[in-house]
Amino acid sequence: MANEGCPKAGDSLFSSDKHAQLILAQINKMRNGQHFCDVQLQVGKETFKVHRLVLAASSPYFAALFTGGMKESSKDVVQILGIEAAIFRILLDFIYTGIVDIGVNNVQELLFAADMLQLTEVVNLCCAFLKGQIDPLNCIGIFQFSEQIACHDLLEFTENYIHVHFLEVQSGEEFLALTKDQLIKILRSEELSIEDEYQVFLAAMQWILKDLGKRKKYVVEVLDPIRFPLLPPQRLLKYIEGVSDFNLRVALQTLLKEYCEVCKSPKENKFCSFLQTSKVRPRKKARKYLYAVGGWVGAEIGNTIERFDPDENKWEVVGNMAMSRYYFGCCEMQGLIYVIGGISTEGIELRSFEVYDPLSKRWSPLPPMATRRAYLGVAALNDCIYSIGGWNETQDALHTVEKYSFEEEKWVEVASMKVPRAGMCVVAVNGLLYVSGGRTSSHDFLAPGTLDSVEVYNPHSDTWTEIGNMITSRCEGGVAVL
Repeated sequence: MANEGCPKAGDSLFSSDKHAQLILAQINKMRNGQHFCDVQLQVGKETFKVHRLVLAASSPYFAALFTGGMKESSKDVVQILGIEAAIFRILLDFIYTGIVDIGVNNVQELLFAADMLQLTEVVNLCCAFLKGQIDPLNCIGIFQFSEQIACHDLLEFTENYIHVHFLEVQSGEEFLALTKDQLIKILRSEELSIEDEYQVFLAAMQWILKDLGKRKKYVVEVLDPIRFPLLPPQRLLKYIEGVSDFNLRVALQTLLKEYCEVCKSPKENKFCSFLQTSKVRPRKKARKYLYAVGGWVGAEIGNTIERFDPDENKWEVVGNMAMSRYYFGCCEMQGLIYVIGGISTEGIELRSFEVYDPLSKRWSPLPPMATRRAYLGVAALNDCIYSIGGWNETQDALHTVEKYSFEEEKWVEVASMKVPRAGMCVVAVNGLLYVSGGRTSSHDFLAPGTLDSVEVYNPHSDTWTEIGNMITSRCEGGVAVL
């Protein structure tokens, strides 16, 4: 005789989600009517009559409480400590209904209590709520809370948020309330979305200065994650000079001096070798922008500077030069953009020199060159900026070269090129300046000729040397180093 309990060919198994909902609803009615309740929970001054089985099935915490050898397993009244009655009521409602009322005013208490009672689903729902509420002003508080209750998912989420929004987060009050260890953990991250390492230095100093009396002793630890080789030396020195507290200023000067001494002889110092590999590279998420400056804007000569953000895939105007110009020289050095010479809206060649700070989005004037230059070549080398050749109406193509020394804050003339040239290509490679092509002076009303010659400048000997000519003569071309 066939086994009647076995499914026959063609039979199907069906499931009903509604059955579970109906059972849970019926159990909740029993709780409200106090039917079959077999234990009372004392929470603060309130008492809750519940079913051991339901709570034990909902949470490992209650399963351990009501079973095994724990003394509470046989008691009719069990006290629950460390939770407010109002919060416990919300969690109890979730156990019997699957619904929880989460809001800004109760989410932290709910999360703390749910974590304690091992109600994993409520913990996940609270974390999801907090993730939806996070912003630069509250993320530090959520980060500290998630660390306090060891909620790893929320901790990882808030850490990532802080890294991505670091520039906004570090300007808020919560950032200044970080503990020393929390701050160092953030500052060490490779994932900080920054424009310049100097911003990380300023954030660290801002934290120290918030409570200088207590935090001064942490200056070495807090500044250890800073990648000093990437900081503009002149800006760093200027900042240190402006520190009013004598002891802090001395500590910063000592740190800077020690770093400089360590890195004087990298081949002889293992520590410096470590610095070269770990602190010379920019952070992975350090944001890089593309800047477009001045020149012809349609039919007019422009003075704007606009910035392209690759992440946002858009351009925005971020400032204006003091003077509109075109055919000028431009270079970047230590996070600042320098603009030199060119031709004004009046058609006059310029001597003027401006610098743009991307952090403050401001232009500042610098000392002018001795010679008016347009179509000039510009390059940064050894903490100096070189203004090479070019052209002006009174002298035609120029062979003279000027160097701006940031230490002396003035232009000085250095050795002239062997060939006058304008519109040439200039690039700094391995401590030398390479100048190629351009056009030379015109003679007897003939059109100026393009050049194929190449010269190399050695700043140590202050000499120019001609090297092999290019195959093709070029003017107003481009050059790249790979």
